Amino acid sequence: MIIPCEVASKSVIPALRAMIARELIEGYGMKQELVAERLGVTQAAVSKYRHQVRGEAIDLENAGEVRQISRDIASTLVGDPNPLDVSRKFCQACTDIRALGLMCETCRRVDPSWDVEHCTICFGHHSCAETVSIEASSIAKYRKIPIHQ
Repeated sequence: MIIPCEVASKSVIPALRAMIARELIEGYGMKQELVAERLGVTQAAVSKYRHQVRGEAIDLENAGEVRQISRDIASTLVGDPNPLDVSRKFCQACTDIRALGLMCETCRRVDPSWDVEHCTICFGHHSCAETVSIEASSIAKYRKIPIHQ
């Protein structure tokens, strides 16, 4: 059985953290130790994110919307961020990434028996639907699996 939030916690969140870590290091010149502190991970995890050894279970880099989300979170982390605000941004990012259809292939790999072709859980048909902030026309934009009603 697929629980989308669980799949996201193991694929989307690490991939997003990796993007943010690279942005903070390359774009803002932050040291790995500080990046680790801001992201709530170890310095070793940041090193792996930087060298693309960790956080690569799902490809988020090619989606312009996700690159913008990553830059936004990184800019928040540069200052003295409120942890609740950062958590909200991560939750929003995860909801939007799921709504873009970027997680469908990962769900299929996790459970090949899952009926991905009929699944629309992440496209606004769940309790988080009112929190999707991307344009309606972008919902399922990156989904490669056709939806069958």
